[in-house]
Amino acid sequence: MSSRTTETLAPFAAAIIAGAVALIAPPAALLIIALLGAHALMRRATPRFDLVSLAGPAFAALIVGAFVGPAGAIGVLFVWRLIADTRWSVAEAQRLAHAAGRPAEATWKSLAHAWTTPLYGLTLVAFTAPHMIAGLPLDLPHVPFWIPLGVGFIAAGAVFDWGLRRAADWRLGELAAAPALHLLTHHAIFLIAFGFMVDVSAGVIALAAWRLTHAAPLAWTARLSPRRA
Repeated sequence: MSSRTTETLAPFAAAIIAGAVALIAPPAALLIIALLGAHALMRRATPRFDLVSLAGPAFAALIVGAFVGPAGAIGVLFVWRLIADTRWSVAEAQRLAHAAGRPAEATWKSLAHAWTTPLYGLTLVAFTAPHMIAGLPLDLPHVPFWIPLGVGFIAAGAVFDWGLRRAADWRLGELAAAPALHLLTHHAIFLIAFGFMVDVSAGVIALAAWRLTHAAPLAWTARLSPRRA
């Protein structure tokens, strides 16, 4: 298995495991996230906390919480993390596309499909709200059934079109494997976390594990990768 494939699939596997544990034993899943977070901090020579980027979401959560209660504040933080994780993933896809010599796949238009599955997950969570996340209430403005249904159709069409393009590249021997695999796991994690899982709390745990394992790959993943020259 190549190094790039391992670096992409290992976080996805960690996310699935963490999400599955969250469905069975939520406290154990929280322990997993705590260990992954500690591992990420220990891997950094100089841990950096961007307090400025946290100020906006924290202030928004306080304002919303003052008017509608803690559930609304948690909802604001949920939306913020969903957007932040999507932006990071899209930026990672752009980086991989440029590294593979495929700048055309790094444009906003080419990566618009990457926003559709997170948006579908968000509308589905809003439709089924309220929820509980790690014992905390989460609520979002309720949306009618036709909104997640419509967004789901748009997401399915966008992902299907992207898949056809990548299949055509593969048939021509021009497939850039790294960005394609990353985007495949990107769509899968958002669909599994917020589209297919019945427990939103487990989905949040899965997404957190995905990000943390990307930020600080685990030692066993390095052993699966071939040695670099």
